Amino acid sequence: MNAKFILVALLIMTGSVSLLGQTENSGKNELTVWGGFSPDSSTAITALGRTPDARLGIVGFRYSRRFNNNNTFNLKYTADVIPAAILNYPDGEILPTGPLSFRRVRPTIYAFGAAPLGLQMNFRPSKKIQPFIGGSGGLLYFNNRVPNYVGTRFNFTADIGGGVEFRLGEEKRAITVGYKYYHISNAGRGIENAGIDNNLFYIGYTFFSN
Repeated sequence: MNAKFILVALLIMTGSVSLLGQTENSGKNELTVWGGFSPDSSTAITALGRTPDARLGIVGFRYSRRFNNNNTFNLKYTADVIPAAILNYPDGEILPTGPLSFRRVRPTIYAFGAAPLGLQMNFRPSKKIQPFIGGSGGLLYFNNRVPNYVGTRFNFTADIGGGVEFRLGEEKRAITVGYKYYHISNAGRGIENAGIDNNLFYIGYTFFSN
């Protein structure tokens, strides 16, 4: 399993949900401003996550469209624009002077990107408190190679997670609290693939319109 496989799977599922939306009642548009932070990275899935002790911060904007409307669950197509992401991780460098020596460093790099392939399922959609699950796939472009000269600036992303959506007032606003298992990978396009698996906790504020 890699980032390319996850992106293809999300593309197929998104197309299937689009067809479903054509047979359901009219959907609802949503715009969410969200931000998240991952205090640590995981190497539990060694085939994906190879970089420990990485930290990630993200600010994003999400457009969602709900396809169906019933009392059990709602399906949504989601698309994110990420104007800013900050990644800090452990690395090493060779000192250019004196005898050959090596030191540990923690570079901080910046990125922007998008995640246009996403699905979310909300449960108990008629209630004020709605649990949900979801996933998305996209890309990030960094100002430097990840993790260093053996990596790439362009990286794929894939995430899966869930949370709770709290409806406010007359259901025209909502606050979201959630968690994403957020994977960053160059899919083997560089000499080395850092494979950073982030534990991303986030909060968002949503505006609804018909």
